[in-house]
Amino acid sequence: MSNTDYLKKTEADLLPPGFVHGHILRFESDGVFITTEIDGWNPGTREAIEICQSEAGNHMPKPGQKRKLSSDVLKLIFLKDKNLIDRGKVYVTSLELYSWFHQTTSWLAAACKHYSIPVELKSYDSKTVRRRVKNVMRQARREENRGAPIAS
Repeated sequence: MSNTDYLKKTEADLLPPGFVHGHILRFESDGVFITTEIDGWNPGTREAIEICQSEAGNHMPKPGQKRKLSSDVLKLIFLKDKNLIDRGKVYVTSLELYSWFHQTTSWLAAACKHYSIPVELKSYDSKTVRRRVKNVMRQARREENRGAPIAS
């Protein structure tokens, strides 16, 4: 199983029952056709879940992890504003990122509160899965920094 496939499988395992993993939304906005993938989608409730897989490693979250969380939140705000979803939430897998988000008085926390987009901590089922995800993400960062394509 490739690293990308493994990360996608761990995302799917975090979703509650009734959610479809990797749902594609296609819509028109201002005359432009847009396609976006939602990590989790419940067609019955029109709820979307974005999963922010991040491993801070017992440190403060890195700027890239904070940007990923911001990107997930902004995607849900946009989809909600376009009436494509009724509700949205973000799952984070890092206690450090979760704690940082809930201890900050940032624009991001204010936007989540205003648009009713909760950020929840979701842990992996086992330490082995967490360790493997952490290693996969670390390897991807190293290869990205070297300019090499990410192994699949």
